Amino acid sequence: MAYIPDNPDLYEQMTGVQFLNFICDIYGISEEQRNREINKYAEVLGIKGNLGDTISTYSHGMKQKLALISALARKPKLMVLDEPFVGLDPKASHDVKQIMREMCNFGSSVFFSTHVLEVAEKLCDHVAIIKDGKIVAYGTMEEVKGDNSLEDVFLELVNNE
Repeated sequence: MAYIPDNPDLYEQMTGVQFLNFICDIYGISEEQRNREINKYAEVLGIKGNLGDTISTYSHGMKQKLALISALARKPKLMVLDEPFVGLDPKASHDVKQIMREMCNFGSSVFFSTHVLEVAEKLCDHVAIIKDGKIVAYGTMEEVKGDNSLEDVFLELVNNE
C-alpha cells in the first residue's frame, strides 16, 4: 500500500533522486526496478531534469509529483491519495489520471479523496459520499448518481437532513 497526502512532507535537504532511492531502499526495490520506474514516471510527470535538485527548491506540484513517483516505483496494489491533483498543472493532472486508470487496469486499486466531483465522476468505478465523517451514499457510480450528476446527488444529500 502507498499513501500520498495532499501536502507531502519530504526530506527537504535531499535531492529528488536521493529521496527516491531512499524510499526504494526502505522497500527493498531492486536497482533495475527502481531505475525503470523512476525514469518512466519522472519522464511522464516532467521532472526528470529536476531530480538532481534539492527538494527545498521544488514547488508544491513538483513535491507532489516526487511523492507520487516514490509510491509508483513500488508498484503498489493499493494506492490511497488525498486530493492528488492539488498543485498539479493541467498536463500533470491528466497524466496522473492516466496512471491511476492504468493501475486499475492492471489489477491495483486506487482510493482517493477529492472535492472536485467532476473528476470523481469521470474516473471512479465506485464512489462514497461522506458527510460529517459518515458514509451517506456508496456504490457504483451509476448506482449512486443514477441519471443525475454526482454534484447534484451530493448537494441533495447534504442539503436534505
